[in-house]
Amino acid sequence: MPTPAKKTEPAFARKADTYDVHAHVQSDAARWLAEWLPEAAKDSHCLEMGAGTGLLTQHLINRFTHVESSDLSADMLRICQERVPKATCRVRDAWAFSKSQENWDFLVSSSLLQWAPCPDGALRHWSSLVKRSGHLILGFFVKPSLPEMMKVIGGKGPVTWRSPQEWGEIFANNDFHLVRMESETRSYHYESALHLWKSLHGTGATVSRSMSPSAMLRFFRDYESFFRQRDGVYASWTFCRVELQT
Repeated sequence: MPTPAKKTEPAFARKADTYDVHAHVQSDAARWLAEWLPEAAKDSHCLEMGAGTGLLTQHLINRFTHVESSDLSADMLRICQERVPKATCRVRDAWAFSKSQENWDFLVSSSLLQWAPCPDGALRHWSSLVKRSGHLILGFFVKPSLPEMMKVIGGKGPVTWRSPQEWGEIFANNDFHLVRMESETRSYHYESALHLWKSLHGTGATVSRSMSPSAMLRFFRDYESFFRQRDGVYASWTFCRVELQT
C-alpha cells in the first residue's frame, strides 16, 4: 500500500472519499483520453501521473505489461488501488524532479497538466522519465473552460486556462514531436448554480477563497439568471488531448 506523502497534500486530496460522486467531468475526460491509448502495448511499461481515484487507471491496466499509477495523495491512491488491484500505486509528486533513473515507454495523465505551476518544468521532468522515442499521452482542460463562471465572477476562476495554441507552443519549446492534438467542448447540466458550486468543491477545486456570503448569493443569482435552462443550469468544459513523442 502507498505510504503517506511528506508534502502538504492539495485540496482535492481531502475529497478522496467523495471525489467520484462529483467527478463526472473528469471521468468523461479520462474516457475520452483513453481512446488514444494503444490497443495492447506488449512488454510496455506505463507511468501514470495524477492518478487520483483511478478514473484513467482502469483504462490502462489491460493495455500495458506494467502500470504504475502515482499521485501526491495516499488517500486517493487507496481508492485507486481498490478500483484497479493489478496496478502498482505509489505516492509521487508529479512536479518534483527525481534523480532516480527511469525509462518508461509511456507516460500518461488526465486532468492534471492544467494545474502545473510551471508547465515547462513539469514537461521536462516527465520527458526525463520516458525512454528515447517514448510517448506521452496527456489530457487536460483548456480555454474556454467554465466561460459561464468566468462571466459571472469577472474572470477570477480556479485556474488560468491556456488555449490549445498556447499549449502547442509550450510543447514545441520543449522539443517534443507532436504526434496529434485535438480539443472538444462539452456542456454539463446541474440542478442549480448551487449544485454546480458543490460539484466543483467536491472535486477540490477552489472557486474563490475570498468570496463573502453576500457575493456568493449574488453569484448564485446571476448564474441562474444568465445560464438557466428548463432542466437547470449548464457549465462548459473544453477537453484537450495530445500525444507527444520524445
